Amino acid sequence: MENFSLLTATPLMLTVFTLAFVTALHHTKSANFWPLWALGNLFLTTALFCESADLSLPEFWASVLPKILLIASFFTYNLSARKFNNLKITKLQFLVPLGLIGSIMASVFYFQNTEFPFVIANLILACLSLATAIDYWPQNSENLSSKYGLSFCYAFIGISFLLHSAQGVELTGIATQNQLMLSIHQTAALIFVTSSGAFSLALAFEQTVAEHKEAAHRDPLTGTFNRREFSLRIKELLGDANHASFAVVQFDLDHFKAVNDSYGHGAGDEALQMCSDVMQWHLREQDCLARTGGEEFAALLPSIGKAEAFAITERIRKTIANMPLHFAPDEVRLTLSAGIYHGRGDGLDDRTLLKLADNGLYESKRAGRNKVSLVTSMRGEEPTHSGPLLEART
Repeated sequence: MENFSLLTATPLMLTVFTLAFVTALHHTKSANFWPLWALGNLFLTTALFCESADLSLPEFWASVLPKILLIASFFTYNLSARKFNNLKITKLQFLVPLGLIGSIMASVFYFQNTEFPFVIANLILACLSLATAIDYWPQNSENLSSKYGLSFCYAFIGISFLLHSAQGVELTGIATQNQLMLSIHQTAALIFVTSSGAFSLALAFEQTVAEHKEAAHRDPLTGTFNRREFSLRIKELLGDANHASFAVVQFDLDHFKAVNDSYGHGAGDEALQMCSDVMQWHLREQDCLARTGGEEFAALLPSIGKAEAFAITERIRKTIANMPLHFAPDEVRLTLSAGIYHGRGDGLDDRTLLKLADNGLYESKRAGRNKVSLVTSMRGEEPTHSGPLLEART
């Protein structure tokens, strides 16, 4: 394929994929970072247009503008990749490309040097492409197979930029700025645009499917797991013959109906969200928190001692009891009662474990609310009391 056709086909493919993204993804949660990808496409399309069209630009801008646009394009692709993977974006990542672009402009303007900007621009593009390939490479258990394809696409074009930078120098006495290498690089660019666009679309839909699948296991108001998922987590734990002692905690907000009646259901929803945030904050990363009813929550704490489970639950109780509510007078506070089952759960199922923790919760309610009770056995004994902390034996 001749060079002009290659330069025409590549922007056309970029435009098609950009329109596909805008059409398919503007209503999805993924829409917060795909605009960066589309912006990168816009920069790249403009750069290729400047390369192929006779714009009658001054010599300085004719030399510099396509390089700046190409760097802006792949820099934006890199930002999109980092945003997709929730990676940190630092100021240095903005300053380094800007500094290198400045050096390219200076070398052309002051020294009338065109070989140096050509080589440096391609090296920058190679670095940005390879960095993006690394950012897309899966680094966790998230099952998004299109990441592999995108990673290979950016590695492929990065290698092409490295080879293309050789066109600005002399190798074995022969100038490498020739039509064959230019055609190879333009073909590589077309392959990159086509494959990266396809893999990006696939990745976007994989992400959307994963989000919908995750949403099926979540409570829409608080973002915690739902009751079904919580029971599955307990069954999974009990199915492991080598599991350690664990805790199941039942939480219930005291007199929560009064909040809805006094301040409205909007305030009630906000209070539930605040309380779930407090619980999540104090629980460990491996713990599972679920909303099991209107104002009821449950937590599964695997591989934990009785004292630590008790301490975590008590910290949650104290934090909520002291938490100000901006929609209510200063003296109004929410309180929480909790019941804990701790043990190995031998011979028990998920319903029985929840019932035992619920028995502890009942003891907390019966003792005056705003308390924590611990279930330590299956025997029918009266609970012992120690201030706000109760130990219930059922």
